[in-house]
This record gives sequence, C-alpha cells and structure tokens, in this order.
Amino acid sequence: MFRLADATPIATGHVREVYQHPDDENLLIKVISAASIEQRWNDTPWYRRLARSGPYKDFVREFREYVTSIYVGGYESSPIARVVGLEMTDIGLGQIVEKVRTPDGRLAPTLHDWVKAEGFTRRTEQELESFYARLLSHNTIAADLHAWNVVYGEDSRGGPRLVMIDGFGEKNIVPHCSMNRAHNASRTKKKYERMLRRTRAEAPAV
Repeated sequence: MFRLADATPIATGHVREVYQHPDDENLLIKVISAASIEQRWNDTPWYRRLARSGPYKDFVREFREYVTSIYVGGYESSPIARVVGLEMTDIGLGQIVEKVRTPDGRLAPTLHDWVKAEGFTRRTEQELESFYARLLSHNTIAADLHAWNVVYGEDSRGGPRLVMIDGFGEKNIVPHCSMNRAHNASRTKKKYERMLRRTRAEAPAV
C-alpha cells in the first residue's frame, strides 16, 4: 500500500488529487478526494449510486476506454495518456498513470495554459489537428473534451504532442457513442470545434 496521507498533491481537480508516485518519477497516482466522494456519491440520489464500482466508476470507465483506444488504433499513437493500473493507498484506491511531462521533467501544461503562455500559433494549430485526427482514428469517446483535460508534453511513447489525461470514456446510460462509430465521430467533431473556438478566443493577442 502506498502512503499518501502525509504527501502533498502536485495537482488538484474537482474530483481527484494527483500525487507523485513514490517509487517512480515517471508515474503519477490519481486518488478520488474524500470531499468528492462525499458530495458526488454519498450525498447523491440512490439512482446515481447504482454503479457496482461505486465512486470508482470513473476509473473503470477510463480503463475501458484506454484499452479500446489501443485495440482500435494501436498503442503508440493513442491520444489518451497511458493508464498503468490500480493500487491501494492509505487514502483510497489510486489510479496509476504515466506522467506526461516537459523536457525537464515537470508536469506538462494543459492546452489552456500552453496557449496562454505561447499564444495560438501555427504549431498550436498543427498539434490540435494531429490530436483531433488521433481521436477519430482511435474512435475515442471524448466525453469531456476541454482545454484543461488535454496537455502538451511527452512520455515513453514520444512527443511532444497533445494527450488527453481526463474526461474520456462513455458516460451515457444508453451507450450510444460506443454503439455507433459515425455517431461518436460527429459528437467528437462538435466538441473539438467548441474547444478550438474557446482556445482561440482565450489566447493572448499577438
């Protein structure tokens, strides 16, 4: 069991806390925060608590999508950050993922932060086009495609490139995106174009 109770998260989201893996600098551990479990699981209506995996249903959903991405389009070009596995920690079940990083080893910036820092350049446009093509070729279900769920960096598969680190997998009760590839591609196109518009609009003026 990994001891994280006395560690400081290196990143915090609405649902999860991200910790540096204590034994491998190239890995991270994502843990669902106690506050999130209380608010999004224990205090929700009964019908929202039907998942057999409980508050860890997102781990199951994301692992399924990661496996599907590799099966459909291959390992090297997957647009999803590498999911390594699950391990128990002293603050709950942890999802082990590979760190997408900058050349000096820091956490890769989100698409939002990357564009804020460097502007919306021709390179940004090319990287986004490549990322979108990989989403389609891998038939990825990008449930929450936003500029803060995508990072620009490198990992053991190469880079730098844009990689989705959160918000992937089928969330619908009726899995219509999983059932029809063309339908999923159409929804992905709309979400991508929305993200592209917002990223352009939020970029600093040059």
